[in-house]
Amino acid sequence: MNVSDIMSKTVHTVSPEETLAELRNIFAEVHYHHLLVEQDDLLVGIVSDRDVLAHLSPFAGTEQERACDRNLLELTVRDIMSDSIITIDPDTLIDCASILLLENHISCLPVVDESNRIVGILSWKDILQYHVYGIDNTLDC
Repeated sequence: MNVSDIMSKTVHTVSPEETLAELRNIFAEVHYHHLLVEQDDLLVGIVSDRDVLAHLSPFAGTEQERACDRNLLELTVRDIMSDSIITIDPDTLIDCASILLLENHISCLPVVDESNRIVGILSWKDILQYHVYGIDNTLDC
């Protein structure tokens, strides 16, 4: 089986110019933990909710908030994203993708075509669901 059979084809992307404040709001609304960074229709990075949390001040929005805490919200995606990305293509075998996740201690893989255009994303949850439920996501228990 290939990753194209189980990957998420709907991908939420952001631009490198979006701010930390915008990312914080996006992650507050969604159930996933990674956003792919796209510029000129090409994958240029990835940013996680953990990246956002690492750059937010614990004082943001509190009485102890300082000007420097508010200034952090102006950081851009480009400032905090990872641009050292491991990608796969849709024809990658699920087992090979699983090995890439494990050996690189990452939790998702952007799926791109030969031109580095985003076609999907594969997470460890997609792989686990496949192994537990199979392709049809049903299990008789």
